[in-house]
Amino acid sequence: MNNQKRFQNIDILRGLLMIIMAIDHCYLFFYQTHYAETWNSSMPNYGSYAVFFTRWISNICAPGFALLMGMSMSFSLSKSINDFDKWPKAYFFIKRGIVLIILQQLLDFPSLLFNIDSLDKWPPFRGGVLYALGVSLVFSSFFIKVKPIVQIYIGTAIFFINYFIANTVLTQPISNTFLNLIFVPGSNNWVNVNYPALPWIGITMIGLGIRKVNFLKAGLIFLLIFIILRFLNFGDYNHKNLSGIISYLAVIKYPPSISFIILNMGILSLLFWMISKFEESNIFRLLIVFGQSSLFFYFAHIYTFIFISKLVSHSLPLIVMYLLWLIGLLILFPVCKYYLKLKSQGSKTSIWRYF
Repeated sequence: MNNQKRFQNIDILRGLLMIIMAIDHCYLFFYQTHYAETWNSSMPNYGSYAVFFTRWISNICAPGFALLMGMSMSFSLSKSINDFDKWPKAYFFIKRGIVLIILQQLLDFPSLLFNIDSLDKWPPFRGGVLYALGVSLVFSSFFIKVKPIVQIYIGTAIFFINYFIANTVLTQPISNTFLNLIFVPGSNNWVNVNYPALPWIGITMIGLGIRKVNFLKAGLIFLLIFIILRFLNFGDYNHKNLSGIISYLAVIKYPPSISFIILNMGILSLLFWMISKFEESNIFRLLIVFGQSSLFFYFAHIYTFIFISKLVSHSLPLIVMYLLWLIGLLILFPVCKYYLKLKSQGSKTSIWRYF
């Protein structure tokens, strides 16, 4: 498989993750409710299978973004002739990571449309998914010359360390700026963090270390490990004594537990394998556009769906929400396509390279 096809696979899967992510955000904007599966509290009451799976399918998005970011770094570096060629790319990765962290601070301004009075309650720094991805990109850039297997070991060790700390030391809500930015979610007068950096760094490092992988076998092995973890009642913080399909499939996302990572790595591996088999299909063209414009889509879809949410009732049926989600995607497609055209017309030194 050549690098171009690998990048196309990544774009397709990233595009799929973007539109799945939009489902979760649609639910938030339309119903003004968001379920949070946190390490120090009971699982939410989803109310129905439909609502649960609407939330559950979005679990693959954040780990998918982190994994694909590491894979993109790896394939980009594979084009380097020697180690000296890698350092300019590492410098670019670092700058792009910093851009992501800065953009995270701008991302939440549309949320003011919900409650303008909350502005004075906002902390100066926001630790959302772009923050976690930005820190992961910066951190991983310093390990680009390390052997792939070592990169995978480092990534695996990182999220096991984070799980151990969150499961045995930081078991209660905490409002320490450093601990919230690195290990567990939390907020104080300075920060509001949903995505502490450490576990997402681990996933990005694993993506960086992936070279030649049989994604079908990897996916099946990950899912088998998840089943074993469920049988042993291990790997998911305080989510124990499983009963029923919802309880069995629900996993802790904030911060991601071992079970969360294993389950979603399995699903992502199988999706990547399937996409590799059918990547030339015309059905993927829409996904490629969204995948190649992912950062632009991230901002644009928030504005789009907040605007649509202002035009509808907050008690609309779930099936109508899905219809509005499709309408929003149809609106976003030509916009994202036009953005890609503008971006392609820029120079190689253009600031648009970082978006």
